[in-house]
Amino acid sequence: MFGINKKKTENKLTLKLDSSSLQEQYDKKIEEQQRSSNLKGYRKGKAPKDVIEQYYSDQITSQIIYEGMTNTFYKKISEDKISVVGQPQLNPLTMNIKKDIKFEAIYESYPEFTLKKFSSIKYKKPIASLLDADLDNSILQMQKRFGNLEKIDESVSDGKYAKIDFEGYLNEELFEGGAAKDYLIEIGSNNMIPGFEEGLIGLKVGDEKDLNINFPDDYHAEDLKGKPVKFKIKVNEVLETSLPELNKDFFSKIGIDVETTEEFKKDLKVKLEKDLEVSLKRKEKERLFDSLEKLNPIEIPSAMVMAESENLRKSAAQQMGMDISKIKDEELPLENFSENATKRVRLGVILNKIIEDNDLKSNPELVKELIEERSSGFKDPEQYKNWIYGNEEQLKNIESLALEEQVTDLLISQSKSEEENLSFEEVMTMG
Repeated sequence: MFGINKKKTENKLTLKLDSSSLQEQYDKKIEEQQRSSNLKGYRKGKAPKDVIEQYYSDQITSQIIYEGMTNTFYKKISEDKISVVGQPQLNPLTMNIKKDIKFEAIYESYPEFTLKKFSSIKYKKPIASLLDADLDNSILQMQKRFGNLEKIDESVSDGKYAKIDFEGYLNEELFEGGAAKDYLIEIGSNNMIPGFEEGLIGLKVGDEKDLNINFPDDYHAEDLKGKPVKFKIKVNEVLETSLPELNKDFFSKIGIDVETTEEFKKDLKVKLEKDLEVSLKRKEKERLFDSLEKLNPIEIPSAMVMAESENLRKSAAQQMGMDISKIKDEELPLENFSENATKRVRLGVILNKIIEDNDLKSNPELVKELIEERSSGFKDPEQYKNWIYGNEEQLKNIESLALEEQVTDLLISQSKSEEENLSFEEVMTMG
């Protein structure tokens, strides 16, 4: 009932329960139990005290000891201003209320630490610009998304599609999930394991081939990591995308209200430059925060990690279309999320410390700016703004983001960065 589970970040208090107080509570509860008792062989409320104790003594003793430990512990941490995280583990050294009872309270507390100097933070600041080739490639990708796949009498090559049958063999045995019929692959998309798409180049409809490749060392399936396998492949169709023309109908389909190709490119360029600006800012903040977190490797209470792990697991389940209430641990083991949860919680604790140490307050102007920025992505910006201002929880979320922006600006102003030149595509595809 009161068991102990040793934790790295635990603290321990040894406290005492007064025997006279326990005995007084015991006698009172025995009397209450006696008045309400309805034991067989006795009239309601008339069972003798010794009979009541025979039935209920252990239960009542455990109850008053647990209540006493709980009250004593929380009174102590309140007096000493200790920030406890999660539920304490309370362990009485005896269960004899005829004597004072010592008990151990094992608990985790909110981390207390001193931040390392911001000048020690070093990170790489990503730098990129939108080139004409990036604009042209973005337009091509849009055309591909709205284009039609058509069969062609050519061999498989980069940029084309192949519809294939394949079977994968590990040690001459077909492995689970390693076979498919009429599977469509875009050559050059890198959606398949390394070597698979390249191995199809040059094949024509009807061609068959044995493809010997290795699974990556970091592949998600443990039984296939780094393993050499053989795929038996047959090409059923070779296809390429028939691109739509750049006209008003196409512009309308992708949500850009313009008449000419020139206007379309101008409008798209503005949008892509904005996307690039947002992505660069996001990536710089990620790198900055990663460096900050590594610089302050504080121990995080397991209760906080567990709670965040559960949040991440629920979020993953929702994205996978799973019923959150029916998640089985073997389907999404909680420990799979603990590393990411620890980093997220540690960073949150560090950011809160920065906010407290620097007495940062939510800036109304910055909050307004963030709401304006977000509202621009909606068809009815005013409706979105009214919804934010009318929703206390959503407004607090924006205020938290504004505080985070203030912390970011503070860190950037005092840390050291080294510029890293990247392409538009590298920035936009960063994880």
